[in-house]
Amino acid sequence: MKMRGEPDLSPEDEKIVNAAIAGIPSIEQILSEAIRVIPRERLYSKYIKENFSRCVVELERSAYSIYLEHEKRAFPSMIELWVNQNKEIIDSLKHKLTDLDFVKEICKLFYPLARMLEFRAGQMRKTRGGRTFERILETLLKRIGCECERPSKDARRILKRIDLVIPNQHVALTRPDQAFFLSCKRTLRERWKQTIPERKPAWRVFMVTVDDALPEDKAKEIDQLGIIAYVKDELKLQPHLRAMDWIRKLSDLPVDVEIR
Repeated sequence: MKMRGEPDLSPEDEKIVNAAIAGIPSIEQILSEAIRVIPRERLYSKYIKENFSRCVVELERSAYSIYLEHEKRAFPSMIELWVNQNKEIIDSLKHKLTDLDFVKEICKLFYPLARMLEFRAGQMRKTRGGRTFERILETLLKRIGCECERPSKDARRILKRIDLVIPNQHVALTRPDQAFFLSCKRTLRERWKQTIPERKPAWRVFMVTVDDALPEDKAKEIDQLGIIAYVKDELKLQPHLRAMDWIRKLSDLPVDVEIR
């Protein structure tokens, strides 16, 4: 289905764009690349538990940087695919037009593909960013021995906007008072409240974010929703957040969700 804002392309050109986008590795592959560039000593469970906020931020930034590099490579890949598919048209124009007019015509022909690639990449960037952040939290929590699980399709119908459950979805569904429900938000955008799960009486809902800012009014809205939010350690130190006990340091999360 064509998304709103997508430019119109011929089926052939759309296949080229799709092939270029398909060259971007999966979330799991990018996360594996990001983990490989992190110094080994920072991946030991003791270090992660003592520096949880730093580890989350460092791994998230590394994964995002790697993703952008792969996204950047998609553009020359698309150029090569397009040129190979349109050699006859290119040769014909080259013989008919002056160098300047030839360049202009090629730009006109290629522009819709470039626009489509940027549109698709922008959509993927937002979606991938959030999903990668979820995987990072899951990976680091498991490395320190904290059992957690992403809800499966069947459980998601009940848990809806919950991204991670501790210790697992079976406990979350059958004994919710013994579980923790995590909502993972890489950033708190304008419509962030629409993505927050409905808090049921027995649910202990925690929101985790690595956003660089949390204004006072937004922090108060979090309290009104009855949830606890975990933010980067340095953000919690800002004067307007220090006295808010429902806004906590990300480094406190491993202790707070420890199942006793």
